[in-house]
Amino acid sequence: MNSARTLYVILNVIIFLILASIGIGIFVLSMRLFDVEQNFIFIDEDVLTYKTEAMLYGFTFFKLVIYAVFVAALWKLRKATKLLLNNDFHNTKLIMKMFSSGKFMVFSSVALWFVDEIGYMFYKRQVVLGLSEKTLVYLSVIAMGLFLMLMSTVLRDTKVIKEENDLTI
Repeated sequence: MNSARTLYVILNVIIFLILASIGIGIFVLSMRLFDVEQNFIFIDEDVLTYKTEAMLYGFTFFKLVIYAVFVAALWKLRKATKLLLNNDFHNTKLIMKMFSSGKFMVFSSVALWFVDEIGYMFYKRQVVLGLSEKTLVYLSVIAMGLFLMLMSTVLRDTKVIKEENDLTI
C-alpha cells in the first residue's frame, strides 16, 4: 500500500500545481482583457498570431475548460486512491470513480489534442506531422485513461464473482 500512498501524495501535488497554473492563466487573460501591460510575465503568445483577439480568448477559454475537466479526472482518481488505501477493492464507489476518471482523462486529452492541432493548422499556419513530445503526452494520458477504465471493469467483474462466491457459501 506504500505505492497507493505515494500516488495519493503525487496526485495532491499535481492537482495543486494545475489549479495554480489555471489561476495564473485566468489572471493573465483578465489582465489582457483590461489592456494592462504585462512585461513582468514574459508571455510568448502573440495576439497577432491569431486572426483576431477573440480567437485568442476563445482558444484560451477552451483550454481552461479542458484543463478543468482534467483536474476533475485527477480529483476522481485521488478519491479512488483514497479508497484503495483502505484495502476496499470491491467498493462500488471505487469502481465508478476509476471509470469516470478514465473517461475524463481520455476526453480531456483528445479534446486538448484536437484544439491544439486546429490552432496550429488554421491560426499559426503550421501543420505538425509525426510524433512530437506533445503528441506522446496526449497518447500517454489516453493510455492511462483507458487503463483506468479497464481496471475498473476488472474490479467490477471481481466484485460480481466475489458476491456470487459469498452466496454459494
